[in-house]
Amino acid sequence: MPCLSIAAVRRLRGNASSICRSVPIFIDDDCTTQNLYCKPLNSHFSSPPSKLKKREYHSTSRNEILPFIAVGVLGATSVYTYRALQQMDKDWDDYYDALEEYEAATGIDPEKDTKSNQTRHFAGGTLAIDLGTSTLKLSHLPSSNNNIKKKDPTVCVDREGYRSTPALVWFGENSDDTIVGRLAQARSHDKKGGCIIHPRLAMEKNESNELALKATRDIIHTAAGNALDQILGGGRGGGNTINEPLFVLDSTMTTKGSYNVRPIFLYPNHNYLTRYRNAINELTAGLEIASYVEEPIAAVTGADYFNLLPREGADAKSVLVIDVGGLSTSISLVSGDREVVHSSSFPFGGNTFIDALVSHLIRNFDGFQHEAAAAGGLASNDSSLLSSKPTLTDTTALQRLYEASTHAIHELSNKTRTEINIPYLTMDLETRQPKHLEVGVARAVVESEVETYISNFLAPHLESGDTILSPSFPPPSTLSALFSSTILSLLEKTSLTPFNLRGILLVGGGARIPLVRKSLKAATAVLAGDAYVNGTDDKRLIMLESELSEEINVIGGALCGSER
Repeated sequence: MPCLSIAAVRRLRGNASSICRSVPIFIDDDCTTQNLYCKPLNSHFSSPPSKLKKREYHSTSRNEILPFIAVGVLGATSVYTYRALQQMDKDWDDYYDALEEYEAATGIDPEKDTKSNQTRHFAGGTLAIDLGTSTLKLSHLPSSNNNIKKKDPTVCVDREGYRSTPALVWFGENSDDTIVGRLAQARSHDKKGGCIIHPRLAMEKNESNELALKATRDIIHTAAGNALDQILGGGRGGGNTINEPLFVLDSTMTTKGSYNVRPIFLYPNHNYLTRYRNAINELTAGLEIASYVEEPIAAVTGADYFNLLPREGADAKSVLVIDVGGLSTSISLVSGDREVVHSSSFPFGGNTFIDALVSHLIRNFDGFQHEAAAAGGLASNDSSLLSSKPTLTDTTALQRLYEASTHAIHELSNKTRTEINIPYLTMDLETRQPKHLEVGVARAVVESEVETYISNFLAPHLESGDTILSPSFPPPSTLSALFSSTILSLLEKTSLTPFNLRGILLVGGGARIPLVRKSLKAATAVLAGDAYVNGTDDKRLIMLESELSEEINVIGGALCGSER
């Protein structure tokens, strides 16, 4: 007899006719055959066969479950919404508190002022400020405008036509009685009852020295205010309002003595930054107006801008920057990411040549023979601070000697010999007759004096202090040997060779002195070979010409400010 599965039987339920036969059914689970006596279809489906059990399960009416689900979802949504609104209220209060602080600091309502940041904040452009050990230099970059071709930064010229200002401040008995710049330089040795402050040197010695901080503010405010007055006009006379902020955040805040200009301050190293911030804090009105750039980074930026450096190589991306300033020389390694990896400095600069010439004149002028014998040479190393300045009882004569020697050193940068004429320099005590100084000076004489200073005073001083000299070289007796030792010491500390450098860049006011250039060439040739110095394709020693060597830092600083 044919066998049907249970599924087949279920399909038969669609047949409307009565089924009264006995149908054998094959059960899939245990492969057994059972007879199901089917009743008429209408009675069959009204009560299932007793031998087929209907599956039982728990079921609850949807009308009972859905209300509970709706109440749960509504409760969770309400809690989340309440907490979100609380957080929004807190953020909104914090936002308005920040706006009030910003408006109190800058005088600007950000919700009402819809001008762009560049136009609103720095309509007067960017001013880079390089406060060196001996001079202050400024460079101005006009604000960018889409309708005007982008301009190059320019070095600011003061009212007397000079491209730099002596970084000196003279204080009288009353600290409010101050003279800055060239007028203070005229009293640098004949102080006339006051005192002379070198702002940068003073801040390096004592961070909490209020007189040093005031000297820094005064010289920057005076020099920058006069420069901006000439550039932007308006006859504001920034130098006459020392107590007012010089740089403001918005053009609506500008008053007499204030400018809507972004200041970029150059500093020598990270140890100097905090002191510099404290010194110039009162020069700005508003938060985060000023930017700060390390001098070696500014030098590399300026050199790249003028395409002076070789292209970067796979293993040659860093630049060694040698900055010969007025009173010190710094050697810094700048990585390809524009970060200063290592830096060192020693007390030697352009002013060392002036001191050497003054000392030579004192020793060889018969009017000062007794004092020259007492002075005992260029300097004394009886303290941790080495100085090459000679001493003289007659401060007026010393002041005149320095003025004449400064002019002579500048001439000797381009000539091999110069003349010094100082009438009525001193008085003969026996004859009561005036004595005049008329002498010719050769470049070789000054260079010999400098080499003597290095051998007798500077080298022993460096050996007893910080380890900036390489142990691979003997104690230096010449400027060339000094450069070789200090450069090699820095390369040893950074695990580099000269061929891992993109180039060696010589900058600074002292970089124009022939002995400095000649000595660095010789030192580099010893470390890397002649091709490194004089090669056509492999030349990596970059020594800038003319004023660019001492102005590349401040120009690069203005460019760094425009990138930020």
